[in-house]
Amino acid sequence: MTDLPQNKDSLQRVIEEADSLLKHAEPSPFSPSAFSELKERISEYIVQLVSEAIKISKRHKADTVSAAHVERASEYLVTSTSRRFFRHLGTVGGILLGASLSNILAMTVAGRYSTLGTLVSAGLGIIGAFLIALHIAKD
Repeated sequence: MTDLPQNKDSLQRVIEEADSLLKHAEPSPFSPSAFSELKERISEYIVQLVSEAIKISKRHKADTVSAAHVERASEYLVTSTSRRFFRHLGTVGGILLGASLSNILAMTVAGRYSTLGTLVSAGLGIIGAFLIALHIAKD
């Protein structure tokens, strides 16, 4: 959140407007503490959405933030947290799978197999392949 808008008063007004709309909302499915947490999260989301929309518009060298920038920012914020986690799992899986294949190739070329080395390499390969498949399935 380093690129907040220049006019922080307008951002504060948007947050206050959302808060006033939520004051009139029916909190019945939520407990009082859950409803206050919801209001807090909405305020955080507004700040993140504004910040991300501004970042996107700057990347496109636009003078103003368009509706398309806001839509892209919203999509990014909604999907980025879970996608990022599974992307990291896929990366770790690729490293593990590559390490295990490299080790199996080295054992084959050297002609020296050890039981422990073979089991560790096979285990890392299976875990790595599973993590890659998990990343692909969630993406």
